[in-house]
Amino acid sequence: MKKIFTLVSMAFVAMSMNAQSIWKAADFDLSTAVETELSEGVYGGGTADAPDTSIPLTIKTSTITAVVDGITMTGLSTPNSLSKKDVEEGKTQVYWELKGKKADDENPNDALITEDCTPQFAQYLMPKGNPGFQHWEFYELNSDGNEVFRAYDTFWEPGATAMPAKGAYYKFAASKSGSLRVGIYGNKNQNPTYIVDESTLMPIAPASVQVSIYYQNTGFAYQTDEDGTQHFLNVGPMADDYVLQHTNGVTQNRPVLGFIDFDVEAGKTYWLFNPKSQIGIYGFYFAAGTGITNVKANVNADAPVYNLAGQKVSKDYKGVKVQNGKKFM
Repeated sequence: MKKIFTLVSMAFVAMSMNAQSIWKAADFDLSTAVETELSEGVYGGGTADAPDTSIPLTIKTSTITAVVDGITMTGLSTPNSLSKKDVEEGKTQVYWELKGKKADDENPNDALITEDCTPQFAQYLMPKGNPGFQHWEFYELNSDGNEVFRAYDTFWEPGATAMPAKGAYYKFAASKSGSLRVGIYGNKNQNPTYIVDESTLMPIAPASVQVSIYYQNTGFAYQTDEDGTQHFLNVGPMADDYVLQHTNGVTQNRPVLGFIDFDVEAGKTYWLFNPKSQIGIYGFYFAAGTGITNVKANVNADAPVYNLAGQKVSKDYKGVKVQNGKKFM
C-alpha cells in the first residue's frame, strides 16, 4: 500500500517534535469507572411527545476519567434503564463497550492502523445514551396488545443555557494551551457533532476544527487516486452544519471513523458529543503549545473535487463542483 500523505499528517509530524501526551481507550481499565445515579430531569411516565413530570425516576450513569499532562478527559455513559423483560432474563447494565478487534502484527485491524495516520488505535470505547436535559421512560401497549418499553429524550442544541446532564459525552479540561486530536467512531452520524466551549455554551467555529474521516461499509475505505495514492475520504475544516458524515459535500449513511483536531486554551473545558447519537473514542493526543493552527489552515489546498453525484472530477469540470464541503462553479 502506498503511503497516505496529507498536510494533516505533516501537521502531526510537527506535533511529534513538541511535548505531547497520549491516551488509548484500548488500554483503559474500565474497573475504574464510577457508577452514580441521576434524578434531575428524569421521569418515569409520559408520552412520546412529553414526559410526565409528576412521576420521578432515577437512572444510573457511568463516568470514566483519563488524565495526561495538560488534559483531563471525563467521559459519561448513561444507558436507558433495563426493561422488565431484561430484568426477568437476568441481564445486567452495560455502560461501556470496548469494540474492534485487538490489533497485532498479523492483523492491523482497521483503517486507522496505517503508516502515516496517528494515533494508531485499533479498539474504541463506545458509550450509551443521548446527551440531553430531560429523559423519560414508560410502558405502552402496541397494536398486538403487548407491553412495550419506551424511552425518550430532549436534545441539546446551540443556544441552550446549560450543558447536557446525561447521555454520552466527553469533556476535555485543558491545563495547558495546545492542540488536541481525538480519534472517534460515529455510528451513522448524519447528525451534528459539536465541540462546545463550556465558558460560552456555544460550539467552536467549524472552520477552527479539522476533520480527517474514513467511512465503513463492509470494510474501511479510502479515496484512491489513479496512481494508487490513498487519502482520507474527507479532510479539511468541519462542515458548516457540524456534520462529520460529508464526503466533500456528499452525505452517506455509513459509520465514520477518523480524527477531530482543534486547539484548546489553558483553563477552558471543551465538550465533544453528538446530541442524537453516540461517539466512540479510540483515544487522543495532546500537544502543548505547537501553534498547529497555522499548519492546518492550508490543509485544503489539494483536496479532491467531486460533482453532485459524488464522482471525483477535475477542477476543469463544467458544472457545479464540491470541494471540502463547499459548492462552486
